[in-house]
Formats: sequence, C-alpha cells, structure tokens
Amino acid sequence: MQHLVDNLKDISVRITTAQQSHDYVEILRLDQYRKSIINEIFSVGVKQLSEENFDIIKSIAEENEKMISEISKAGTKNAEAAHKRMKAIKGYKE
Repeated sequence: MQHLVDNLKDISVRITTAQQSHDYVEILRLDQYRKSIINEIFSVGVKQLSEENFDIIKSIAEENEKMISEISKAGTKNAEAAHKRMKAIKGYKE
C-alpha cells in the first residue's frame, strides 16, 4: 500500500511541475494516472491506510481541487482573450 501512496505523491509533484509550465496535455495525462492509483488504493481498502497516508491523500485531493479551479479560470481567460482577438480581426476585415 505504501508504494501506491508514494506513487501518488510523485504524480502530484509531476502535476505541479506541469502546471507551472502550463503543460495542460501533460497535466491531463498525469491526472488519468493519478486517478488509476487512487482507484487501486480504494480497491485494496481504505482501512489499510495509516493515518499519515490518509492525510497525504486528503492533502493531494485538496491540492488537486485548487489546481482544477486555477486551470478552469485560466481556460476561461484564454477563451475570452481569443474571442476578443477574433472580434478585432473580424472588425478589421469588414
């Protein structure tokens, strides 16, 4: 079980690095891997987790929630900027 938690911690660090690089493709790829590790942990059984490992998983989940919120906001800002550029180009052509 400990190796799964260690893998989860490693993936979390790699996701943070990808987030800092704005590498959304890598974030999505790593997030899929993270989900499979979490599923494996829960299939083995949460009761086998130590209190420390449970706290680690909880912390990672909270970080992931914040990351998703930040990515969503960044995506919205990018979409708004693209829309403004499209309107400007369209207005220039007319």
